Amino acid sequence: MRERWQGFCTQRLPVIRTRWLAALPIIVVSLILLFGLWGIFGVKYVSMAAFLTLLFRTRHKQDFRPRDLVRAGATMVLVDLAAFMAGRGLWWALGMNLVVPFVLVYLLSSKFSPKAYFVFSMEFVFLQLMPIAPEDLPTQLLALCCGLGVVTVALWLYARIIRRRRHYGTVRKGMRNLGLQFRTLACGGDVSAQRAALAPMIVHMNQVIYDSRGYTYLANGYGKIYYLFMVLFQRCSYFSQHFVRLGTLPPSGDRMFFARLSQVFAQAETDLGGENHGQLRQRVEELRRGPGPSDPAQYEAMGEILRLFAIALQAMEDTSPAQPQRKWKLPPDQHKLRGLGNLFRLDQFSTRFALSLSTVLCLGFGFVWLTGWEHAYWYPMTSFLMLMPYAEESRMKIGNRILGTMGGVVVSMCLMSLFHTMPEYLAILTVMTCFMYYAPVTSWTMTVYTTCYGMTLAHLRLGLMQASGLRLAYVALAAVTATLANRFLLPNTAGREFRQSVKELFDLDRSFLQQVRALCQKGGQDGSEMTDRLVRIHLLEDQIQAHWKGMSGPEQTYYRQLLPINRKLVSELEQINAYLRSRPQLLGTGYSRTAAEVLDNLEDAILRVQRSYTAQELEPFLQTDDSFRTFGRLQDSLYFNTLAVNCMQTLREMNELAAQPRT
Repeated sequence: MRERWQGFCTQRLPVIRTRWLAALPIIVVSLILLFGLWGIFGVKYVSMAAFLTLLFRTRHKQDFRPRDLVRAGATMVLVDLAAFMAGRGLWWALGMNLVVPFVLVYLLSSKFSPKAYFVFSMEFVFLQLMPIAPEDLPTQLLALCCGLGVVTVALWLYARIIRRRRHYGTVRKGMRNLGLQFRTLACGGDVSAQRAALAPMIVHMNQVIYDSRGYTYLANGYGKIYYLFMVLFQRCSYFSQHFVRLGTLPPSGDRMFFARLSQVFAQAETDLGGENHGQLRQRVEELRRGPGPSDPAQYEAMGEILRLFAIALQAMEDTSPAQPQRKWKLPPDQHKLRGLGNLFRLDQFSTRFALSLSTVLCLGFGFVWLTGWEHAYWYPMTSFLMLMPYAEESRMKIGNRILGTMGGVVVSMCLMSLFHTMPEYLAILTVMTCFMYYAPVTSWTMTVYTTCYGMTLAHLRLGLMQASGLRLAYVALAAVTATLANRFLLPNTAGREFRQSVKELFDLDRSFLQQVRALCQKGGQDGSEMTDRLVRIHLLEDQIQAHWKGMSGPEQTYYRQLLPINRKLVSELEQINAYLRSRPQLLGTGYSRTAAEVLDNLEDAILRVQRSYTAQELEPFLQTDDSFRTFGRLQDSLYFNTLAVNCMQTLREMNELAAQPRT
């Protein structure tokens, strides 16, 4: 018994304490919203506490950005007005529930941010639960604005006082990693583990960049800076893998250079954006102008890395984190406002889910208006909470909701039979709120607490047995509806999205290469399209990796080999492109024409490999031999020549992998 208690104290208790501390700010905000809205505006406005708390929960670990909060607040006001219109009658409910959820999902969500719609759609659904009269609309808007004010103050306090969050946390973590890498290289050690640890940071940074985009631009200032450092990390990772022989002690001059570089990265971890930021930038410039690695290819590669490092540091001084980067325009194929012609393309992730969600909510609220049954709004509300962008997650939500509701009804019946006064009900709501935000979001236990929370509010109007029976009946009806929609109404399954992602990955590879070739042939390119392609390639690779868990062993092995090869190819193309962009005097010369010829061969090879992956029609691959080491006028740049040769070798590896059996 004593050993169990000691094990609990040393293992479980620290985890529980950490989870409670993480949930405490959310719990405090939720309780303030709940009792504040109830006490000032009345019980019919307490539903706002749910989606306002969710707004805080989704943003409290981000930097405090007033511009984003103003945009979110304006969207919530518009959604409030739409919910009010949906409460005007049956036909208004049908029309608004067809249009509003569709628009929210289409404009806000994608396969890389599938739940960006959730807070605003939750607001739209919850505000319809108790329709209000026109004279109550100003009160509802005032309650919403007061709730948004509470969330804004809470986010400011959390960012400035409670969390004291450092800006660019992942960048700093990556700087620490690079400092360790180059210190290890200076000693002739193996940096494979540090390089592997850098990969998930790069993926996270791409998600931050993608999340910062707007309706017309690719990133705000914060996303732009993250992009520059993401590319820097990608190049450093490539350098340690393909320009350095691991396990070999470098010459003394190289050791000194790597040691100095390690010190600069270590300084960057603490001085980025701080008082010593200018000194850091000066040290990088000194390192660029001073002696570098003795190997010519390493020297050129490191020169490109330090040049980008200097650009990123300068951007931190010149760029406002919240400022939209208007020059980084969304490519036409990603512009949702201009691409309304793609609104009903059923092969698109967001369109498929938008149609499914809109249909289910239209059916649910149509049922509410046609029947007029007591608490019938539990049906569309539960359907909304069960239906998720991915079919597999929806199945899990349906099961958790059924199990959690049954458990919550049992717990509620026990509590309501013991406690009967309003102070006791308030205490139950407080306890359930605490456990609601402590429990994992994906667990069925969270549904137990939310059910008890809802049943306590319902018990203020209904008898215990009636409320329990209605809750179970509506959850069963919602489960049937969500299951049918999840099965037959354009479901986004993991298998389908996996195949789409593999196809899209090759399309983006070719598009990325075509932009590099356009620079060689025409002297110009769409830089925004290059940025968009690179970010989406990284996110697609991450999605492919997340979806292969249910595959057979050979299939997993197949794609485990594919992704590193593709990642290497993209890094090589990015470096070739940056090399030419930084030397415009080479464009339009024999140098760039020779490079364009190499890129033509590369695109042809990518197309052949793509066909072998998608149609399994393996075609003869472009043959190279060991003497294929220089490309005419490119031979005076060992760095560029190394990248070009490596590109061809990378595509040969992809072609060899394509010939392997996958099952």
